[in-house]
Amino acid sequence: MNTHEGLMDGDVSFKMPGADLKAQMMEFNLNNGLGTLTDVKGTIGDGLSISAQKVERTGERSFSISDGAITSCPPDYQEWVFKAKSLDVTMGGLASFRDVSLRFYDVPVFYSPYWFAPAVTERTSGLLLPGAGYSSTSGAFMNNSYYWAISGQDDATLYFDVMSLRGTHEGVEYRYVPAERTHGQMKADYMKDALYGEALWSVKYNHSQQLSDHLDALANLDMESRVSYTKEFSTDNFMKTRLYTDSNATLTSRSDAWYLSLTGRDQTGIEETPTEIFSRKPEMGATMLPRSFLNTPVVVNGDAAVTSFFSSRLAGDQNLDRAVFHPVVSSPFTLGRFLNLYPWANGYALWYSNGQAGAGPISTAYYSAGLGAEGPRMYRIYESDSDSYKHTVTPQLDYSYVPGFELNGVDRANTVKLDALDYSTPQSLLTFTLLNRVFSRKQDDEIFWASLKQGYDFNEARRTDATAKFPYTDLQLDIKSKPASWLLFNMDMTYNHYISQPDTMVQELGFAPSGSSFYLSYDRNYSRLQQTIAVNGLITYSPTPTIFSTGMVGYRLSERFSTEVSGIYDEYQHRYNGTLFLLKFQSCCWGASLSAGTRPRTISLPDGSLRQESETRFYVSINLKGLGDIGEKPSPLIQRKL
Repeated sequence: MNTHEGLMDGDVSFKMPGADLKAQMMEFNLNNGLGTLTDVKGTIGDGLSISAQKVERTGERSFSISDGAITSCPPDYQEWVFKAKSLDVTMGGLASFRDVSLRFYDVPVFYSPYWFAPAVTERTSGLLLPGAGYSSTSGAFMNNSYYWAISGQDDATLYFDVMSLRGTHEGVEYRYVPAERTHGQMKADYMKDALYGEALWSVKYNHSQQLSDHLDALANLDMESRVSYTKEFSTDNFMKTRLYTDSNATLTSRSDAWYLSLTGRDQTGIEETPTEIFSRKPEMGATMLPRSFLNTPVVVNGDAAVTSFFSSRLAGDQNLDRAVFHPVVSSPFTLGRFLNLYPWANGYALWYSNGQAGAGPISTAYYSAGLGAEGPRMYRIYESDSDSYKHTVTPQLDYSYVPGFELNGVDRANTVKLDALDYSTPQSLLTFTLLNRVFSRKQDDEIFWASLKQGYDFNEARRTDATAKFPYTDLQLDIKSKPASWLLFNMDMTYNHYISQPDTMVQELGFAPSGSSFYLSYDRNYSRLQQTIAVNGLITYSPTPTIFSTGMVGYRLSERFSTEVSGIYDEYQHRYNGTLFLLKFQSCCWGASLSAGTRPRTISLPDGSLRQESETRFYVSINLKGLGDIGEKPSPLIQRKL
């Protein structure tokens, strides 16, 4: 009788997509392709090594394993291993463990009656590895999540986090790509916070769709509770420090000559932010792209927009409508071989439904014009035994003019200042720029770039009142340099001649000596006057300086261990605005990190008052190659430069 069953004894190999196994013995059935392997070793999934006393193939892509072990470490050096009494593995799915223990260097550190690991070649639903840590304000926390592969076009992640001092957090993140030119993502978070005694929530949604070859749609929804959820719990530095939410929708149509748009935007200040916020409901705009005028050297372009602004902080929740027409004309040309000229002119015509102090509808029109000149470009080549350098020097001269208030001066002065278009300050400014660049043949790159810029204000020089005149603008120095692969230095400074000190200075340093275990990254930001930027783009200043230094020092202690220390220091207030210590271990098949960080927090109390406090957080993260991360990782305070 032919049973189509067989037995192979000795070195047996079994291969299928996603699995490559070797065994001492194999029993098999030729009809259904099922069988049993004994004393098995091999690989499954994405680089996972497996060993087992017995492996039984129970389906086309499923296996049942007895007395098995799984790891991503090399066979002769298994630093970690999951061992289990039994495993059920579905290729393209999960490996489900029973009576499982996680061992490091053969020492058990974890046991569970049930566990899982991905054995996937495609997206598969399942629990993700948890994260854990400790915060002085949230207590001990554990973050849990479930990945749901809904279909080939969409998926979701469900969150359930537990914080011992603040309660539980529920969240969902949904992603979709229903078509090649359509995609979107939504994230919603909610928790009943024991610290504030109220609900904290956040909804973020973005959608992008190309409706046709020339028509695009974008939508972003950004909403938060009174106490900002993202300020409390986000690990992203921008989200923790932003001043307002920003919801918007835009419909744009493009052609070779025009760019048309319809936009609505709603921005809301977060918590104690005392900024004037103007929503745009809606804005219709048209932009003409640069083109030659009647096949001449003259280039024309421009834009026009009609906008309805709204702010609840304006008297009576009033609206303000504005229409703008802004044509631009330029005609760049070369004079001789060495001089490039760029004459230009702008026109502005604006209409407002209201002016300042309740004035009725106003309209104004004015222009600006200027001339730019560049050249001649000079250079010199320097030779050395090890390299060749090319140094170029290029002078630039620019003049810009905006007429005085004798041209529609009353209406120009009474416009509500919503953004840069509403500022028509008279100007007669000459600016000289000297550009230096150095190129290295050996590095095949630019190693030094420096711009030195100085302006002279003729209007200021011609003033006839008795107050002191300050016609020279701040001297601007901008340097970007990388003289060697291990050294980076950048600086941007504005220097005030009249008080003989900088108004602003930004410095950036990266240092990582070749062959050394040490590296350094450093930023310093100085401003003589504290600057506040409102949502509508207006800038105000106070006489209090701001001086922040942010630095990171890293050192590789050994082949496997390294450490980093970083911090943000307020030099004016003499206090730290954040610190982070990180100890990392990295092996060939797993890694771990221990982090401790502090940050200041502003607590918005129910009675409207504010309380300052410091939060300390501890993080532990383990990465098992091929399986994923266990634990939490903080956001860096500064990015490594080199």
